[in-house]
Amino acid sequence: MPTRLFTAIICTALLLTAASKKPAPSAKGENEEFILTATLHVDPAEIKELIGSDLDSHFVVAEIKVDPKYGKEISIDRDDFMIRSDKDGEKSRPFLGSQIVGQSSLVLSEDGQMKEKKTRWGIGLGGGGMGTAGEGGGGATKATMKTDDQESPLRKVLDAKSLPEKKTTEAVSGLLYFPMEKQKLKDLELIYGGRTENRISLRFK
Repeated sequence: MPTRLFTAIICTALLLTAASKKPAPSAKGENEEFILTATLHVDPAEIKELIGSDLDSHFVVAEIKVDPKYGKEISIDRDDFMIRSDKDGEKSRPFLGSQIVGQSSLVLSEDGQMKEKKTRWGIGLGGGGMGTAGEGGGGATKATMKTDDQESPLRKVLDAKSLPEKKTTEAVSGLLYFPMEKQKLKDLELIYGGRTENRISLRFK
């Protein structure tokens, strides 16, 4: 009987924990061309659920849906999206899978820019080594991507789930990966568009 009671208590606690977990916040905005809906993930555990890796906690991931208005054809370009932080003014545009995974890992510098650093491994499933290789030696050598990096399971997942770049008259969904870390949702602003007349700004709570 004590064992059954203990099991019941544990199950109840797990259910309450799952119920109390808040879903990632979403926001919606629109311009004359389309409606933009976005869900923002900063929690590494949430990111791992989405893509099978937490990307070593170096990225914010946005789930994006673009829905054209009135059957109008629109052109989707990932570089039209940007995230800005109120905390430190950091700005970031989305990365491709090939920029995230590879022989060279990508690390955030103090100014918020991603810099390439020669490593033994890039980001991988279940985490990935960020340790440096060959610290000594001659002049700086820019690390290059090996052809077999294209077969990385994580890179395939990232590319497959990315927001596609194309012209469309129908709703399109996908993920965007922004190099940014140690940020709170309340400080982040997702911005679409460079022109004032078509710009969409989304905040998350």
